[in-house]
Amino acid sequence: MKTVPVTNYVGLEVQDLDLSKPFSDQELADLREAFDTGGFLLLRDQKLEDAHHDNFVKALGDLHTFRWGTQVEYLSNVLKDNPSLAVNGRLKFHNDGAYRDDIAFGTSLYAQDVSPTSPPTAFANSVRAYESLPEEIKEKIENLHGYNMFDTNADNNEQVRMMLVDYPDGENTPGLQHAIHPVVNVVPHTGKKALFVNEFNTSHLVEYGPGSEEGEELIQLLFQALYNDANVYEHNWTNGDLVLFNNLSVQHARTGRIDHNPRTLRRLVLNKLSW
Repeated sequence: MKTVPVTNYVGLEVQDLDLSKPFSDQELADLREAFDTGGFLLLRDQKLEDAHHDNFVKALGDLHTFRWGTQVEYLSNVLKDNPSLAVNGRLKFHNDGAYRDDIAFGTSLYAQDVSPTSPPTAFANSVRAYESLPEEIKEKIENLHGYNMFDTNADNNEQVRMMLVDYPDGENTPGLQHAIHPVVNVVPHTGKKALFVNEFNTSHLVEYGPGSEEGEELIQLLFQALYNDANVYEHNWTNGDLVLFNNLSVQHARTGRIDHNPRTLRRLVLNKLSW
């Protein structure tokens, strides 16, 4: 196994790794290190059986079980009777499950059937964004907390930022989920600090309160560090692409709407790390 940078600021492309065979101890160690340091991993031109995809992610930890009882989800505009809540609109940058107390450690997507018109997935390096901040801003946010929320009843095909101030009934609104997390988290194994606010789920800074202009100005400053062009990589999908990203050091987004052409990605979520 070897790795080459996808860009000079996020991502590693993994080469010469056969996912149809058990990993050697050295391959497993290299894969874990790449996951920690690369932010996201890309393997191209894979022809995977479901079990190969499963074993690849399970090599790093336990899989999440979805509400319908399986450990796999299909993000698809063509599969019938698909229980996924996936929508076809643009998806703003987010960390998977930021509105839950238990945050997923990673997510893997495998391009089973994607058309050339399929919208890219963008990745933003939240470690690099934190490191780019002036020292006085780092000190200011060190002990702050973000209020992250998701409305299960919202029409997310026209995705807008979730903000508690927009809900007259506040936390008592039916279907509203929320969790409070530190604005700065420490990425496991690396010890590096990363921003944990995102443009979809982060309503406000708890210490400032919903509707605070000063708190919102600070959030927007963090968004600028996260989502500037020099910190974002857009991946254009090709059949056989396999991606695994670290949900605590990288945020992701879908940059456009899905058209009528096929777009099916097999999705696994890494619930816990095994090392």
